[in-house]
Amino acid sequence: MSDSVWRAPPPFAAVMAVVAVVALVTPKAEALEMPAHELFQNNTFLGYTDRCMKHLWPHVKDACSKMSSYHGTCKARIGVLASKYGGSCDSYCSSFGFQCVAGYTPTPHSRGCDSEDTYLPCSESADTEDAICHCSDSMDTFLWKGAAHLCGSGLALVRGGAATCEDFCGAQGLSCSSATQAHEVECSGGSPIGCRSSLVGSSAVCQCSGVYDRSGAFAWPDKKEHCGATAVLVSGDVLQKRGGTCSGYCNSLRSRVPGFDLYFTCYGAWLASNVGCNAYPEVAQIASSFNGTLPIAAEAVGYEACMQDTAGQDAVCSCSFADL
Repeated sequence: MSDSVWRAPPPFAAVMAVVAVVALVTPKAEALEMPAHELFQNNTFLGYTDRCMKHLWPHVKDACSKMSSYHGTCKARIGVLASKYGGSCDSYCSSFGFQCVAGYTPTPHSRGCDSEDTYLPCSESADTEDAICHCSDSMDTFLWKGAAHLCGSGLALVRGGAATCEDFCGAQGLSCSSATQAHEVECSGGSPIGCRSSLVGSSAVCQCSGVYDRSGAFAWPDKKEHCGATAVLVSGDVLQKRGGTCSGYCNSLRSRVPGFDLYFTCYGAWLASNVGCNAYPEVAQIASSFNGTLPIAAEAVGYEACMQDTAGQDAVCSCSFADL
């Protein structure tokens, strides 16, 4: 069987794989409670949604779904902004670990999200219950595991759950950029410490950098190498134990990835003999040198690629789940 690309990856995988590391913001003084959202239970198969996971945002009156594509703007109409969040979109977005991008007050007596009447700066408050808030967190901080509190995009208060901030960030598939000693539940005001400083009996605000992989591929078992967002290199021997296919491998991830107890489905498969992760298109596109070793692209054959027996060869398997 010759090396070949079996099918093109889904658009979202390509976007996530090459996205640049984002700048992190200064933490706010107030600590943010970890929201008790359904996703944190990681035991429910969720239906289709946009990448902002607006079905998990609190007090949403209208999810503005007609305004947003899969990777579109993260806006929602809120119906209790004044009574619950002091009339501030900044307070609203911060309540679940996002950042405010902008706010709008809708036209009186209007419905839905097509009536952005007055611009509401994030730093200002309005005496209105209805508002359209645009929230964003490209670090996906609200999905991180093991944080005691959220302190802003890329920042989390950790209390004894990890040995060091380096360990905490590593558990998210990220790198530690800095660490600050925390006092009780405050997100700011502490003294700088090292990323490898012990957190035993103490708390710290950990600042992590990198690209958070919602699929948790960095923690997938039985892989030879982590190739990028949603993709790993799997040996032919492991694949043979899973029916010889990437589909079998992806399906086997259920209940085997700590913190990601979700139903994984195969979205793509590439034979990887002699080229390893370079068989994965996203890796190939950013490789500094091809050296003539990359597999020749063939016509995509859809999901049949996931079901094709690799005949004992290594392969790059791309696995995903509905809400990624």
